[in-house]
Formats: sequence, structure tokens, C-alpha cells
Amino acid sequence: MLDASKKRNYSETKVVTIIGHGTTVVGEVKSQGTIRVEGVVSGRIHSDDTIVVHETGKVKADLVAGQVVISGEVEGNVFAHDRLEVNAKARLIGDITAPRVGIAEGVLFEGTCTMRPPGEIKPPTPSGPIPGPAPKAAI
Repeated sequence: MLDASKKRNYSETKVVTIIGHGTTVVGEVKSQGTIRVEGVVSGRIHSDDTIVVHETGKVKADLVAGQVVISGEVEGNVFAHDRLEVNAKARLIGDITAPRVGIAEGVLFEGTCTMRPPGEIKPPTPSGPIPGPAPKAAI
């Protein structure tokens, strides 16, 4: 179990990875620092710090991070060790798990929400194939 006295500080402004507008990533993205998604990601995203989905971001992936901030579109399950923030005009289709959740007015959210104290919930383990385009049939 996590020691409550060892609270980790997360930073959504110290971005180390940017998936820019016009960029598409299919697969798994992992980073120790903050990831900012302005383009399209299909698969899984994992950050030891923060995941920020910008207004232009379109994500079809499961997200696991210390904190997650969504302003764009996410279709997938979201797990945040510390907090989840969903800003106005965002779209979130999937289940969310976090000790602290903030959802602005006007957000489209379809799914379930589980909230428990930090350390009492475990992040999901990746299972099955990474979602993405179907393989092309041989001709």
C-alpha cells in the first residue's frame, strides 16, 4: 500500500512527449514524464506522470497515469493514481478509476466511475491485442 505521507507531485506543464496535431500513433506509448496528445493515438498510453489530451486530441486507447487531464476525445478506460480532470466540451467513452475526479459541465461521459483512496486500487494490466486497424488481407 502507498504511504500517504509520500505524496507524489505531478506536472501537466512539464511535457516531455508531444504527439502533435496531424500525427497518428498506433500501438503503445510509455513515458516517465508528461505526455501531451494533440493528434491521434490508438492503442495504450502509460505515463508515470501526467497524460494531457488536448482539445485537438483523439484517443482510442486505455490511459494509465498519475493524473489525466482530458479536453479532447477519449474512447477507452482511464486509470489515474491521483486525479482525473475532464474539461468542458470533452468527450469520454469508457470506465474511469481515480481517487479524485472532476468533470466539467457540458462533458459527454458514458461509462462507470470508481473512486477509492490512493493505494486501494490497482491499475489494469494490459491484456489482449492493442486495438488498431485490421490487418490487410493477402491478395
